[in-house]
Amino acid sequence: MPAAANTTATAAHKFAGHTSWIYSLAFSPDGLTLASGGWDEWIRLWDLETGTQRAVLEGHKSEVYCLAFSPDGKTLASGSANNTSVVKLWNVATGDEQTELLGHKNVVHTLGWSPDGRWLASGGYDRTVRIWDVNGNPSAAALQATLGGFNHKLYSVLFAPDGQALHTVQADKVTRSWNRAAWQATGTGTLAKPPGNSTDATKPTVISADPSWVHATAFSPDGRLLACGYGQHQPDRSVVGHVEIREVSNGRVVNNLLGHQNFVHSLAFNRDGSQLLTGGWDGELRTWDVATGQQLTRTSAHDTPILAVAFSPDGQKLASAGYDQLVRTFTL
Repeated sequence: MPAAANTTATAAHKFAGHTSWIYSLAFSPDGLTLASGGWDEWIRLWDLETGTQRAVLEGHKSEVYCLAFSPDGKTLASGSANNTSVVKLWNVATGDEQTELLGHKNVVHTLGWSPDGRWLASGGYDRTVRIWDVNGNPSAAALQATLGGFNHKLYSVLFAPDGQALHTVQADKVTRSWNRAAWQATGTGTLAKPPGNSTDATKPTVISADPSWVHATAFSPDGRLLACGYGQHQPDRSVVGHVEIREVSNGRVVNNLLGHQNFVHSLAFNRDGSQLLTGGWDGELRTWDVATGQQLTRTSAHDTPILAVAFSPDGQKLASAGYDQLVRTFTL
């Protein structure tokens, strides 16, 4: 790996308000609003121009695990944990809840919108992915299909840039690609596995046979790469953070990223996939060049573990949050 850079990102904002761990972050498409969700069951919207809180979205009855803005920025999707395991859609302008999408039986861990904003995919610990038809009317969103056949909880979902396929990855690093035509024809039934011929979907790909527990995964925006965050226990009982970047199609290792001194719990690619942002239990925020594996910046962001990170759409801002109940932003 190339020598690490010592550049530090510049602190911008520190937002306080959450009363428990913060587990999820999302930038709006215009980069002006940051959403945070946590174990206090609240979602907060932060104005990045004024450095103030815009709104508090109340309605979840358990921890908020994931957030995703629609491509037009008008709707925010959120997913919650065990007690209710629901997906909610919110009007960003008013802060009003628009609808509640029921069906998951365990933690909703990941959300992803199709590029045209019609479809929302949600993946959970119940080993299913549900695809919701929003179709320009969040209040009337309805279940389109349920994807099953997974043998582990879902960690990440991503629609392909053309919207014609959905990529999924389980906690055991098995990836699948689901063709839109196949699940669109399924109705509200369960599609147990990707169809067998290559025009419909790829067969499951085992990204890595390494049994190490994965703490975080992230697809590159084009779906070509998958980043996996780990923590490897050492003989002296310390933990070394480790990130693998692999090709989804064949599992080939593109780069190994070493530097974190504890578990790597959160990952995010920038919009063009050239950089990866990592957050660890060591409280550090790091950015990396995906092609070379070089560390670009290293920032001591928190005194406690980082549980969520996000890259702004323009790639110039970073956000992090975690155990200390604070949301912090930085500029590159």
